[in-house]
Amino acid sequence: MITGLPAEGVTRLRHTAIIALAAWLTGLLFSTAVHAQQAPPLPEQSEDGITVYGPEFFAPYRPSHAKDMLERVPGAAGALSNAAGSLGGDDDRRGLRSQTTQVLINGKRLTTKGNSIQDYFERIPASQVERIELITGNVKEIDADVGSRVINVVLADTGSIGGTWNFGNVSFTDDQHMPTLAGSISGEPGNWSYTLSGESRPRQLPRVQRELFSNSTGALIVDNQETRRMNSRRYIGRGRVAYNFGKDHQVQLSGFIEERPISNQRDVEFVFDVDDTGGRIGNGGKIEQLSGEDLKYEISGDYSIPLTNSLSFKSLFVYAVNQEDRENEDFGFADDPESPTLTSGDSRDQKATEKILRGTLDWAFAKTQSLEIGVEGAVNSLDKTQTFFDVANGIQTARDVFNADQIVSEDRVEAFANHTWRPTPKLEVETGIAAEFSWLDQLGSDVDTSRKFNFAKPSVDVYYTASDRTQFFSSARRDVGQLEFNDFIADLDRDDGEIDAGNPNLAPEKSWDFEVGTEHRLANQAGVINLRAFYRDVSDVTDIVPFGIADSAPGNLGAGTHYGAELETSLQLRQLGLIDAVISATLLWQDSRVEDPFTGLTRRFSNQNTFKLNIDARHDIQAWAISYGAVIQKNGPKIRSDFNTVERESTGADVRLFFEKRFENGIVGRLFWGNVLRPTTKRSRTVFVTSQADGQILRTEFRTQKQGGFYGFGVRGTF
Repeated sequence: MITGLPAEGVTRLRHTAIIALAAWLTGLLFSTAVHAQQAPPLPEQSEDGITVYGPEFFAPYRPSHAKDMLERVPGAAGALSNAAGSLGGDDDRRGLRSQTTQVLINGKRLTTKGNSIQDYFERIPASQVERIELITGNVKEIDADVGSRVINVVLADTGSIGGTWNFGNVSFTDDQHMPTLAGSISGEPGNWSYTLSGESRPRQLPRVQRELFSNSTGALIVDNQETRRMNSRRYIGRGRVAYNFGKDHQVQLSGFIEERPISNQRDVEFVFDVDDTGGRIGNGGKIEQLSGEDLKYEISGDYSIPLTNSLSFKSLFVYAVNQEDRENEDFGFADDPESPTLTSGDSRDQKATEKILRGTLDWAFAKTQSLEIGVEGAVNSLDKTQTFFDVANGIQTARDVFNADQIVSEDRVEAFANHTWRPTPKLEVETGIAAEFSWLDQLGSDVDTSRKFNFAKPSVDVYYTASDRTQFFSSARRDVGQLEFNDFIADLDRDDGEIDAGNPNLAPEKSWDFEVGTEHRLANQAGVINLRAFYRDVSDVTDIVPFGIADSAPGNLGAGTHYGAELETSLQLRQLGLIDAVISATLLWQDSRVEDPFTGLTRRFSNQNTFKLNIDARHDIQAWAISYGAVIQKNGPKIRSDFNTVERESTGADVRLFFEKRFENGIVGRLFWGNVLRPTTKRSRTVFVTSQADGQILRTEFRTQKQGGFYGFGVRGTF
């Protein structure tokens, strides 16, 4: 029997739903109490575009950690998550120079490529935060995108040691219950600053999947029903230590390690043939049993020193490793899933490393002009081996798969220079040029090749401050995409049970990017509205291309265009005469054009959502020391074109709710409910007899994947 939600799980979900709904309605019904509660003082606004939120602003909310504070600052949520990325895309950018992290600690960015900054701020006690600065405009410390806001969290020099603790439980709709535990310790004694933390939490989500196969005439022929159950946890340690020698003379080291054992991930699929009358006939099924382990760790740091009154030096480094180990066995059964027979299997062992070293000189050679010159070197590598086997009559034999192992290594050097000029107090122009040189080596059983790439990357950014609350910005730049080494090597598409060929000749995507926008801050710090539009002229579009006579692989299509607009707004409703709530929303709309290599028709880029919507709302009722809120996420549909298939996919909205109660002793209790609507991903897939070009349909497939929900509680505090 296939079940997606046990009766006990249904009961718990209903109870949680009632609690969440009651909390929401209570807040709305009694929101008039807001006008009688303490109104925090307005933050200070400086002439150089910095808004300062001090302890007195946050005091009425009794925050327990730095993230608690950031969630109450209008406009901070977008900068903290950087959810939409630059130019409407999620960023996996080359090196550190292109890093767009928009968060500073004591005026310095946390140098990292893989560490979660949001999680990091949950480990800093609110008592150790002196103030939070929200900065609009060009910030030289980081390479943020034009028009981005930057957060600077300034820690207090208290000389004391403090920390946070957190424990709770998460329950899933497949009736699994998993505890959570986290703790941290931090301090600012004298010239030192440090934070150490550790946590353990589940990393899993059940799902129910159904696939309907129809023949070329539209008649249903197969009905597959699958459930996924897994048991997985994440063990994470983080650390940061910094020392301040004096003004602008600092050193900082940080790192993290994350281990994720995977045991007994079990996908059970029942197959039903459908006869001419629509009756379903059991035809056995399949079981996938997956185990393995993920291990990631990173060490990074930065050092800055003033050489003269107008000249300073900064250096950054990162050493990151990501290891994955997978063992999978496929079974088949005729009637009883508890008595399966091994039919095939595969294993994957891969290790990806990234080493980056960057040094820059900043020279303020005139009152209105400055120059930055620097060099960045990086070595990226991937060592990946995959094996496949089949079992017939109890005998296991290896399957020969082309390009199933490879060692890929790229050595890259980039020299760059940026000139900043302020011809007037309201206008700032930054021009830059970078020259990139890289050497790519690939070695495997079936591949032995070397390639070289050279790129010139000019840029210009313009900022115009029309008033103390309104700024306009524009940019034009040449960009080079990050190569995905996994695309060079054959891989297994586990959802469809297909081996995807790798392409050892894949080249990086290049583009000319143009962007214009404006940011306006409402009066009395009531919020911020940011609007930007972008256009990208892309060459070597990364997509799926023909590979051999009757196959496909990741490759480069040629020229294409990508354009869109993004609206971001964050409002403090109290400053508008309403309830004490912060509502932030981001809406990205995008479209693209490229010629499909299989049909010759014009279409969108593959795997690119037509829109992305994110709404984050939080309401505080100070009189009762309670907070509640919701996060709503919805992504638009996307397409994927292959040699003999074409897919269209859409996903339902994801809703998450929470309710918090603060107590006098600083303890905070939290209830949460995630995946409230249990979003369903729907995919329609047309499979052709030989290729899309011949137009002869073999079958159509309609798949639904319904994600499970999760709910639970947490208790946290500080010391």
